[in-house]
Amino acid sequence: MQVHINFVKRIRLLQEELQRNDVDVLVATRLKTITHVTGAFVPWRSAAVIPATGDIRVFTVSMDCVRVAEEGWIKDVVGYGRIPMMEMVGRHLVELGLHNSRVAVEDGYSWYLPEGNITHEEYQILERACKKAKISNITHKIDRHMLLKEPEQIQLMRQATALCDTAQEALRERVRPGMMETEIAGIAEQVLRDRGSEFAWTFTGGQEIASGHRTWTGACTPATRKIVQKGEFLLLDIHGMYGLMLGDVSHNAIMRKPTGEQQRVIEAYVETCRYMLQALRPARTIGDVAADIRKFTVDNGWGHIIRGFGHGIGHFGNEWYPAFTDLYMPYASDPEVVLQPNFIEIMALTCNLPGVGGLRFERPVVVTETGSECLSSTPIEPWVLEG
Repeated sequence: MQVHINFVKRIRLLQEELQRNDVDVLVATRLKTITHVTGAFVPWRSAAVIPATGDIRVFTVSMDCVRVAEEGWIKDVVGYGRIPMMEMVGRHLVELGLHNSRVAVEDGYSWYLPEGNITHEEYQILERACKKAKISNITHKIDRHMLLKEPEQIQLMRQATALCDTAQEALRERVRPGMMETEIAGIAEQVLRDRGSEFAWTFTGGQEIASGHRTWTGACTPATRKIVQKGEFLLLDIHGMYGLMLGDVSHNAIMRKPTGEQQRVIEAYVETCRYMLQALRPARTIGDVAADIRKFTVDNGWGHIIRGFGHGIGHFGNEWYPAFTDLYMPYASDPEVVLQPNFIEIMALTCNLPGVGGLRFERPVVVTETGSECLSSTPIEPWVLEG
C-alpha cells in the first residue's frame, strides 16, 4: 500500500500550535512526537528540536542516525554518543539563538512505559544551557494536537487492523487444546510478518495470549508456556504495525461449548461491547460516553465484572492517551475531550469473573460525521473451538 503523508503540512500545523502557545522552540523527547515529525522508526532515546519557524533537527544514537535520515522525512539527523544528547541539544539552541527564548519540553508521566518524557538529568542539562530561557511543559497541548488523525493515517490504520484480523482468523483455524500459549503467539506473529507487519509493538508481551485463570488476572497477559485446556477461555490480543500505525485487536475463544455460568459472562460481554460501539458519536465527550456505558453495566448487574472502556492509539509511540473514562487522571485521561470526526480510539473492556473466566475486547474505532466505524471485521462473539 502506497500512502503519501504530507509532512510539510503536518510540521506546519505543529509549528502553528507552538506559536499559538507562545513557544519559540520545542525540545521534543517523547516517542510519539519523534515519530510524528520524522515518519521513521526511532526506538532509541532521541530528541527533536522543533522551532516555531524554521527547520527541525533530530538527535539520535550515532549508530542509527544514517538509517533514520534515510527512512524518515527529517534529513538533518545528528548522532550522539560520547557527548550526552541534551548537551548537544543545548549547543544547537545556542547556535540557533534560541537558548534564552521560550523553550517548551515534554514532561509529566505516563502509564505507557516507553513514553519518553524528559528526564531530571536532561532537564538540568537544558537549564544550564538555557539559563535565561522560560522553560514550559507543553505535553497536554501536544497530546490534544495529535488526537485527530490525518485521512492517510486512517487508511494505514485500516491496513494495520486488517493484518490483526487476518492473524485472528488464522488462530480460529489452528488453535486447539493442548497447545502452549507461546505457540499460539508464534502463529499470530508469523501470519502478521508474512503479510507485512513491521513490529510487534506492544510492551506488554508482543502477542498477548492467556488461557484459563490467566484470562482474569489483569491487563497484561504475555504468553507463557501454560498449556491450553478444554473448557477454558482463551484470550487472543494481537498487535501489528503497518506504515508505523498500530493495529490492536483483542478477541476471545472458549475451548468447548460454554457452561451456563460461562454463557452468562459471555452475554454480559457481548451486550456491553455492542452498546459501547453504538454510544461513540461525534459531539459527545469521552466522559459522557464512559459514564453512559458504566451506567449500562451497573443497571444490568454487570458493574462488578466489566471494567475499562478504551485507550488511545495512533502511530508508533502514540498509545494509551486518552484513556476512555469519566475520571480525570493527569497525563492519562481527560473526560472533557469532545469527540470529533477522525478521532480514533481503541474501544476496550474486560469482563472478568474469577473462577469462571475472562474476556477482553479491543477494536480500533474511528468517529465519523454521523457516528463511528469499527475498523475491524473480527466478530464480537467469542469463538467456540471444540477440536
